[in-house]
Amino acid sequence: MTRILLFISAMTLATAATPAMRGNALHVGVQREGGLYHLSASFDTTLSECAAWRYLTDYAAATKLPGVVSSSAQRESANKVKVDRIAEERILFFHVRLHSVLEYTEFPTSKLAFSQLAGDSRSFRGEWLIQPVEQGSTLRFSGTWEPDPLLPLFIIDHFAEHDLGQRFGEMAKLAEELKPLHSAACDRHPPS
Repeated sequence: MTRILLFISAMTLATAATPAMRGNALHVGVQREGGLYHLSASFDTTLSECAAWRYLTDYAAATKLPGVVSSSAQRESANKVKVDRIAEERILFFHVRLHSVLEYTEFPTSKLAFSQLAGDSRSFRGEWLIQPVEQGSTLRFSGTWEPDPLLPLFIIDHFAEHDLGQRFGEMAKLAEELKPLHSAACDRHPPS
């Protein structure tokens, strides 16, 4: 969903708009309970419901987001996809490299749910919902993330407080940049 968000998609209880994304009504919220982070985010996009669906299921496009080193997908069945991702993040003076294998369950064209099968976090799961609106669609993310206990919580808290909104903002920006590609795909082959 995200560098750490795509593992991350991922924390204070704040909901804030990033100044560069105010036109997209970007909202990000994070709440920490012990070592478990509850994440939420939403942003508006001009993508149609179909194009938004294509964007979220373009698993290889994640490498266009800053910090995502690799992202490969293998279809397991008609609605299940296994995605192997590696991301690198610099938080404060720490270099963090995260590997994750996620299983996505696709519900065309309204929902995309995922759960971590293996990786550097204890757990990561969540879902994206696509809500059609008059000028396009609103993408909503909710999930939980339990990082590796070896990663100091103050580092994760710093990332949540200072960088998470920017990461979702980069996802919103990439959605608009890829709009021509995904809109054309919808014209040729609408999802079933």
